Amino acid sequence: MFIAVVQFNPKVGALSENCERALEMIDQLAALTYPPDLVIFPSYALSGAELGGMVTHNAFAAEALDVAQKFIRSAALPTLIGTVLPRPAMAHTRFVCEEEVLFAMNGKGSALGFIDLSGRGEMQEYVESINIKLGGLSLTVILDDFVDPESLYPDTDVIVSMIARPYQETNGLLTASNQIDSLRADALSNDAWVIVASLVGGQDTFVYEGASLVIAPNGSVIDSASPFEEAVFTVNISKQGEQGEVALAEGALQEQIGEAAKPTGKLTPFSARKQDKKRILPLLPYEATWRALKVGLGDYVRKNGFEEVVLGLSGGLDSAVVATLAADALGPDKVHGILMPSPFSSKGSVEDSRKLAANINIPLLDFSVAELYESFLAQAQALLGAQGPDLARQNLQVRLRMVILMYLSNTYGWLLLNTSNKSERSVGYSTLYGDTAGALAPLGSLYKTDVYGLAHWRNCRSNDIPQVILDKEPSAELHEGQKDTDSLPPYETLDQILRLHLEENMGVDEILEFVSNYPIKTDIDKETILDVLNRVSSAEFKRRQEPPCFQFDGIGLTEHRSWPVTNGFRDHSRDIVAPAEILDYLNILYRGTSKDGFNFLDN
Repeated sequence: MFIAVVQFNPKVGALSENCERALEMIDQLAALTYPPDLVIFPSYALSGAELGGMVTHNAFAAEALDVAQKFIRSAALPTLIGTVLPRPAMAHTRFVCEEEVLFAMNGKGSALGFIDLSGRGEMQEYVESINIKLGGLSLTVILDDFVDPESLYPDTDVIVSMIARPYQETNGLLTASNQIDSLRADALSNDAWVIVASLVGGQDTFVYEGASLVIAPNGSVIDSASPFEEAVFTVNISKQGEQGEVALAEGALQEQIGEAAKPTGKLTPFSARKQDKKRILPLLPYEATWRALKVGLGDYVRKNGFEEVVLGLSGGLDSAVVATLAADALGPDKVHGILMPSPFSSKGSVEDSRKLAANINIPLLDFSVAELYESFLAQAQALLGAQGPDLARQNLQVRLRMVILMYLSNTYGWLLLNTSNKSERSVGYSTLYGDTAGALAPLGSLYKTDVYGLAHWRNCRSNDIPQVILDKEPSAELHEGQKDTDSLPPYETLDQILRLHLEENMGVDEILEFVSNYPIKTDIDKETILDVLNRVSSAEFKRRQEPPCFQFDGIGLTEHRSWPVTNGFRDHSRDIVAPAEILDYLNILYRGTSKDGFNFLDN
């Protein structure tokens, strides 16, 4: 059986548009000299993911049905494709859309039946897998990342996994050795081919990884698609013991057919690696993150109807990385860097920004805020009799810059990119309605120390970010000689505290205990930890107004850390540290649990 695997990048909610693109790809495959016997798309290929509240919208449910019927009627080749379809809910007056697979063949077909339409319960009864017969082979279709290790399919020739996996750092990628070895084990234990069709592309805060692949019954990788790129590849599979052939067409529809290895019997996942026909190289952490950010940024801009972006260039690291990333994602001519020096901007920062813009070949506009700033203060002096405190004057510069950037955005239809990182967002080191503005914060899920790592990796590829930007001490340059460390601990210290507090959910005493037992000694003290944690708590209202950012591995500052804005809790040092100590304390409080009943005197 000749099978085409499509690594598809849909747009959420654009059901008709996604359908037309999918049908066009099928038509191109049908026009090949040797057209495939089956085309496999990933889950959610027609609907896109994540759908959010649209899943309970009846109009969206009706559209999903219309498009599903159109696809089945129009597909030129036998096809498996993921979508969502509605099932009745709330006494059949409302519907909820859930994940489903369509099978189309010769103008006919249906949904496979992953959705329970019996209406006997509010929750869908889980259907693990569905078996279909096609071309003399038995195919088991699953809607999950991996086969349940306790589930065996002895009569199955092919296991088809249709998935949508958001990128969650390199260890979770399908290209990671442990992930591939798990799939190799599925192939070996079931004596079956394993085909993984994976969704790809950016959608709001998610980036779907792709990395679709085919594994032979002997555990060897026959073919695969690159992560983060839309692609099509084909493979000729057969029952165990028969000759198979492979055709590679990654990224394009080609007719290159070569010979694949015969299955060689039972192997271990580790030894099966030696028989891979197309070696999958795992991505290094910063490379994977850069590629994920690149596709996420590009898709966010294009799928929202924009073509070009604008951002302020400060001469600092964050704006340099965002500008370079945007140039990689959209092309240099689509990225507009704006210089907005104030009276306190150093000559070096302006020159560094010019050098960066020249290196990455983006257009640059010099729009100084110095005259606006002085004019505003002169008017304030005349009207109010004072120019305001230092903080108000410092924040004024930042807000004037945002006025310029939003003016350019409105004038030319450029999408505004925010340049904040997770460290700054966590502690509120920003000016509300100033540098918190923007439609997207590409670095919003990365700590400052990771931004440095990302910049160093990008410079190893092409030395575009001037070294002076990497070497200089971070500063917002809001007053003469200002440094970030005037307000914050060094970023190495800040990020360590933030990671323990946000990612590990530790309080002050737990952080103190952790750093005291850490093999590499630090100078982190209680006062520093308390200051950072109080800043995090106080900045909750700012984070609610920050632009969206991509959610990779880690705690989302608004998605997961749902602390109230109006909140009087502040951590402090206490004697209770470990969970066992809290449990002991709790037992004291609930001491009156004897067989004779509760006795208040026990407390």
